[in-house]
Amino acid sequence: MGPLYHLPSEADRVASLREAFRVLASGGMVVAAAISRYASALDGLGRKLSLDPRFVKIRDRDLADGQHRNDTDNMDYFTTAYFHRPDDLRSELEVAGFRNVRVLGVEGPGWILQDFDIRWEDARMRKDLLDVGRAFEAESSVVGVSAHLLAIGWKQ
Repeated sequence: MGPLYHLPSEADRVASLREAFRVLASGGMVVAAAISRYASALDGLGRKLSLDPRFVKIRDRDLADGQHRNDTDNMDYFTTAYFHRPDDLRSELEVAGFRNVRVLGVEGPGWILQDFDIRWEDARMRKDLLDVGRAFEAESSVVGVSAHLLAIGWKQ
């Protein structure tokens, strides 16, 4: 298992995945962690970060090409990274040779709720959060709403 977001270059990400494929036993599984292309946009909405035009510049680049560059002194805006679209993450694993690739959302939509902790403490609301999270975790049309993604692939 390993993160891919710290490799801004697609060539480096694919090379890393190919190396994982090379050393993995036949029938083995790889799990790769990524950050969603939409994470900073959703985080910015939730935390009102868009009031800072420097953040808007970072967010807009994230949305355009996935290249996250924080050239401010505000560490709330993260660091140099690459933010994936779910389909692009799947494709990188497939290019590296993995099969039966699944991309899952880690947090689901719950991470953007300002009152998550309160909801989690209530059994009915917790069940609702978990039900929606399970429904969304592998749904390709919405998996990118999760801030973090896991791609799972097998070496056949």
